[in-house]
Amino acid sequence: MIAAGDTVLVAISAGPDSTALLHALVQLRTRRRFRLRACHVHHGLRGEEADADAKFAEALARSLRVPFTQHRADVRAFADENRISIETAARSLRYQLLERAADRVGASHIATGHTADDQAETVLMNLLRGTGPTGLAGIPPVRGRLVRPLLDVTRADVEAYCSAHDFEYRLDSSNLDRAFRRNRIRHEIMPALRAVQPRLDAILRRLADIMGAENDYMAAQTANVLREVGAQRPGEVGLACAPFALLPKALQRRLLRAAVARLKGNELDIELERVEALMDLALSGRTGATVELPGGVRGERTYGEVVLSLVAPPSAAVDREWSLPVPGEVILQELGMALTAARSRARRAPSSPMSALLDAQDIALPLTVRTRRRGDRFTPFGMKGSVKLQDFFVNAKVPRAERSRIPLVLSQGEIVWVVGYRIGDRCKVRKRTRRTIRLEARRVD
Repeated sequence: MIAAGDTVLVAISAGPDSTALLHALVQLRTRRRFRLRACHVHHGLRGEEADADAKFAEALARSLRVPFTQHRADVRAFADENRISIETAARSLRYQLLERAADRVGASHIATGHTADDQAETVLMNLLRGTGPTGLAGIPPVRGRLVRPLLDVTRADVEAYCSAHDFEYRLDSSNLDRAFRRNRIRHEIMPALRAVQPRLDAILRRLADIMGAENDYMAAQTANVLREVGAQRPGEVGLACAPFALLPKALQRRLLRAAVARLKGNELDIELERVEALMDLALSGRTGATVELPGGVRGERTYGEVVLSLVAPPSAAVDREWSLPVPGEVILQELGMALTAARSRARRAPSSPMSALLDAQDIALPLTVRTRRRGDRFTPFGMKGSVKLQDFFVNAKVPRAERSRIPLVLSQGEIVWVVGYRIGDRCKVRKRTRRTIRLEARRVD
């Protein structure tokens, strides 16, 4: 896990596991020639008790001559904002802050004090939640720069080690609170199951080892398939539906998880129900249908693809109408854009999507400008019939958050230019065209 020359950031909570881990690594650092740093994350949940934990962690690190840093998190606010449990919020913020601390000190590894007991509890908890092979693999010994040196060591061994060496540590009172799922599993379910199967912990850990190896193999296969059927673009991943439909179902599920994880940066909180919904979208969904996932990810069915994208915070919709004189200019202040119109005799279509050339004979003045409204239809250049503007935006891969802020230029109520995308077919320049109207759009502060 750790090589000579590495810098290891040790996550210390002040409990027995992380205390034992820090002491053990201190004993090894000179012999193995690596550097240590320590970090404590204060979750802001237990008042004076948590403050005392932070002081203890700092004193412990100082006594062992290990550089120390502390980060404070507002777990309750994060949980409320993201509509997740306190447990999930604490875990997510803890790892975010540890990664940030590791970046600041140049650490190649982050060591946590997870033990064999944590592994068994995690496998059972994932099983009860309804998990697949990844969840049954439990806690990986190494994931990225995260390492768990004590994962084969039981909690009893850790406590015996601390006792034998007179190492002090603190106990977190929230570990006894059975309102938390992990505590109910630890204090109620595990003891009941051990009465039926005394080797429960060893069996669960063996299951994690088996599933971990199989999961690693399948993950490698999934990565190969993702390169074949997936297309990564800025902020999104597209999966071609035709080759996707030919894959085994197990690989389909993994492929969707891998695509979502590529966007989010992790596979946390990707529930089976959402994965199944994405599968339905890929195999039989109608164009324009969407599936929302935690972490700001959306799946959308387009022609021939399921597009997974990160959803930007929605921009404020603008419901306004402006008049565009010809010649003349209008400033669309709410949209951060200006439109100009000029009479012309040019007939060659402009190369920039922010310019448009319309046949003046087919345009009734004055032109109006507005944003989209429910029921809008549009006949794009090159098409004979009209389509819903919503469908046009989907096919043009316009991000959902931007659709209500794209200016539309209209003549007598007909959309003649979707600014930045396409002109209407009826007002295109033809051989008979003698006079044109040139429209230009530009960004303004």
